[in-house]
Amino acid sequence: MLTSLVLTVAADRALTLPSHLGRASHAVLLRLIARDDHDLAERLHAPDERRPFTCSTLWGARRQGRSLALKPNTPVFLRYTGLTVEVSGHLQRLAETPPSHVEVEGIRLAVQQATLDPAAHPWAGQTTYESLAAGHLLPGEPPSPHAELEYASPTAFRSGGLTVPVPLPGLVYGSLVDKWNAFAPVAVSEEVRRFATECLAISRYKLSTRAVAGKGEALQIGCVGRCRYVAVNRDRYWLGVIQLLTDYAFYAGVGYQTAMGMGQARRARERGARRE
Repeated sequence: MLTSLVLTVAADRALTLPSHLGRASHAVLLRLIARDDHDLAERLHAPDERRPFTCSTLWGARRQGRSLALKPNTPVFLRYTGLTVEVSGHLQRLAETPPSHVEVEGIRLAVQQATLDPAAHPWAGQTTYESLAAGHLLPGEPPSPHAELEYASPTAFRSGGLTVPVPLPGLVYGSLVDKWNAFAPVAVSEEVRRFATECLAISRYKLSTRAVAGKGEALQIGCVGRCRYVAVNRDRYWLGVIQLLTDYAFYAGVGYQTAMGMGQARRARERGARRE
């Protein structure tokens, strides 16, 4: 089960908050889960574990330098995804019976809507691993050699002990296959990492760097924008896996710190489509 829950929230007065609230959003999700399952919330908070969920920062507010300006009664939103049946079940229950409010950085925000329906919000959704796989790996039309991702929040990778704020194909699809094989009922070949490194090229991009406040005074640098990839090897199986993982990015996030607001991504819409 894969889910993407969008909580639409609003403040009752004008507020100024930090520009990146990934850690605060993470805390919101764990508190909501702890109401029904304290043990699960503790396990999700355990150190050095791969997180079966992602959290966005607060989206939709106007940026003012390193701050967010919230207007009274103006909708903004938080987004949470679940990569396991256990976490997704909690997100489904939150969609059915949302809380009246959440507290972000000690600020009370009223919950106006909670949805998993992509018709209600373009960042909401739900599917299964089996459905995603069937759409790309079963016989049918040849997969496209092109894939384009939109990096909606700062995205970065850890490689060789360094932070890499560039969505190189091997890092992107290596990150995605790691998550798929950690949580999906059926694994795909780890060799997709090598295929992406050796056989995918960046054909165009529109990216910029953005700093995210980390612990203490530390800053983490990530990229936001769009990047298009093209395969120079047209092997049907590998192209199918690349397309599968491109769609999986919507739920799994890309890169590191995806449980703290980084790496929110999705397959890029066709140019000219309305962007939310």
